[in-house]
Amino acid sequence: MLRFLAFAIALFSAGTAFAQTAGVPPEELNNTRRLAGDSINVCFDVTSLGRPFDEDVARAIGDALFLEVNVIDGFGGFPLNGDGFMDELTLAMNNTCDVFMGVSVSANSPFSEAFALTRPYASIPFVFVASDPAYQSLGDIPKDRPLGTAMASMGEMNYITWAQQQPDGQSWVRYPYADPDKMATRVLDGTIAGMIVWQPAFSRVLAERSDADALRIIDPSPLPEAFVRVGALVSSRNGFLRSQMDQAIDALVADGTIAALLEKYGYEGKAGE
Repeated sequence: MLRFLAFAIALFSAGTAFAQTAGVPPEELNNTRRLAGDSINVCFDVTSLGRPFDEDVARAIGDALFLEVNVIDGFGGFPLNGDGFMDELTLAMNNTCDVFMGVSVSANSPFSEAFALTRPYASIPFVFVASDPAYQSLGDIPKDRPLGTAMASMGEMNYITWAQQQPDGQSWVRYPYADPDKMATRVLDGTIAGMIVWQPAFSRVLAERSDADALRIIDPSPLPEAFVRVGALVSSRNGFLRSQMDQAIDALVADGTIAALLEKYGYEGKAGE
């Protein structure tokens, strides 16, 4: 990410604004279907925070289907409004990629009929993080203390929706941050009372900062739960592959493989869902 959560999560989380694709010149598109044989080309956003987890899931899916997984980085580094992303995605999925891993498979995912979404292989939450030991839940924080939110994320939109439904003076001032590390610094120095952040981003902060021991996840009440249902994207022309991936995901959820990968990376959440 690591601007907010790398663009992948900012983009694929519900609530992110999307610029309309300007369209890709037809001569740039290869509309033939690649005969892959016993392999698939799997692409990733090069800036995605969840890239290592998603790659392990892709390899597990490949193993389940007896397919060799060819890893292709893809692209990344887009602005938070998604400008340019849909054009690049269209090119990649037509010309190079069989599968694009690590997308939100929520009902309002902004993809055209040219693409099909798999079922989710993991549901990973946004969490509320604080450092003051006096706070056991978000509700313990005085309303005059500001909070940080991960910019353009589902977690931020979840907070905005909740705050708009509250009476005057019954919600917190929100400071949006594009960088979870900077937001963590402001929690630690007391500038903000806590932060709403995607849990893998918080896991990265804990792994990379020696001063992060004071940070802890607390009960987000009264906020409702917010989470990203993470899956993959395939071409709608390849319904067979999408069906096979769905079956493989079901099997990997059932046998505990996805749960073990979540644990490997220190991610909270659930397999499937």
